[in-house]
Amino acid sequence: MFIFKAPKKRYIQKSASKDGQEVLNRLNAYLDGNADEPAKFLVSFWEDQGTVFSYKEIREAILEGTVSEETMRLWRQDYTKLVADKMYPVWLDAIKAGVKGQPIFDGLPHGFSFDTGVPNVVSWIAARGSAFVTSVTEEQRKAINALLLKGVTNKFSVDELARTIRPCVGLTEGQAKANIRYYNSIKERLAKEHPRMKKESIERKARERQLVYAERQHRQRAYTIAHTEMAFAFNKGMDETVRQAQAEGLMGKMKKKWVTAGTGNVCSICEALDGTSVGMDEEFDFKGKELYPGQKLTPPAHPRCRCAVQYIEAEPPNLGAGMDDISLYGHYMDSSEEDEAKNTDHKPPKYLGSLDNISKDVVLSTLRGYEKELVNYDKESAIVITSMGLVFQCFGGKENVYVDEDMGDELKGSYVTHNHPAGSSNEYSFSDADIRMFMEYDLEVLRGIDEKYIYELTRDASKIDANRPILDLIDEDDGRHEGVIEEAQKMGIGYRRWKR
Repeated sequence: MFIFKAPKKRYIQKSASKDGQEVLNRLNAYLDGNADEPAKFLVSFWEDQGTVFSYKEIREAILEGTVSEETMRLWRQDYTKLVADKMYPVWLDAIKAGVKGQPIFDGLPHGFSFDTGVPNVVSWIAARGSAFVTSVTEEQRKAINALLLKGVTNKFSVDELARTIRPCVGLTEGQAKANIRYYNSIKERLAKEHPRMKKESIERKARERQLVYAERQHRQRAYTIAHTEMAFAFNKGMDETVRQAQAEGLMGKMKKKWVTAGTGNVCSICEALDGTSVGMDEEFDFKGKELYPGQKLTPPAHPRCRCAVQYIEAEPPNLGAGMDDISLYGHYMDSSEEDEAKNTDHKPPKYLGSLDNISKDVVLSTLRGYEKELVNYDKESAIVITSMGLVFQCFGGKENVYVDEDMGDELKGSYVTHNHPAGSSNEYSFSDADIRMFMEYDLEVLRGIDEKYIYELTRDASKIDANRPILDLIDEDDGRHEGVIEEAQKMGIGYRRWKR
């Protein structure tokens, strides 16, 4: 648990009369100067996906009229790895860049340090990553399935369609339809202009032109994604900078104003938002599917949107006493919590990588591997493997590890293990807080390890230890264990404990 630092005896106040043009300039300079790299690796990624999408798999999809679940699983796995290896750093860099996105930030003291490891940032990147995987995988399915409809398949042989589908991997549904229409138009024109040309030659030449067109489409989509994702993160970085500066007493009550370029190129959605001011925790009112919780707190409002928010200080910070006793999570601590917080070198969660295979057996094997290290720690630490295969380490003190506070909603559906250090009051089983976390965040598996035992909570109620006869309970280690068995029985969950 963190403690707020005592607020510094100063605050930043700038004129709110600026039109926000400088904010837009900084955002757009970042987008234009940094989009090339993510665009290139996206194009390369789609080329690789198209290559491994075998003709056998495509022919099966043509005959079935839909992409198989196994292909969908492989695509999700591919995109999950892409997020972990490539997109995660893009989002993180853009969030960091957002610290310089506002003129009002220029007056922050040199001692101000933006922390990318706080729960707000970690959970935002995790939520954005999960939403990204779901969105692009589903869009890819829709695009390929659109080419498997009878209206399309009736025009081509199975072998010809299989060859023309491959370049469409990674395109949107609209792009894929346009691509196949372009291929067909080239065929028809060649057949009309060169009636003596062989059918195989016509198809080959049409495919060559189709590939060039697909490359252009892939580049266009890659830049759209790169710009949009960096805009999401850059705007999130500006929002989080305000919140961290407020926490240190450097900024007071803030409002945010939507800013557009004010030109004829601004869409009707953003034009209606231009100049709108709302509170820090209020959302802007624009239509469209919410991609992740809190998306409408900041721009962009749509793909390739280049709008920004100008932050304006409405009231100076309250420099009153008493903030030292407030935790980062907004509640007053009792004396034991305060002692724990002050004596804990609580580091933010550390991203450790991702799993290519997120089957239950692989995930559990990975957790067991980490437990060999955790059991020797003198402070509590946890390993979290999220539902999309991202791996994080969370840190705590002698008696606690702050998994739920650090990971937030990204914890839902995860696999978690943690240690109980020797000498702590762990009672050789799960604490009430452990069980609450397992239930509230719908964890798949929660494991614990100490110097004597390993214990595990699961969703399989049949995997539960039996109560021992009362006369056999001679070991002090068994008291808490028996209590957890009874709790698990009431909740309909599995619980086991065994000696290391």
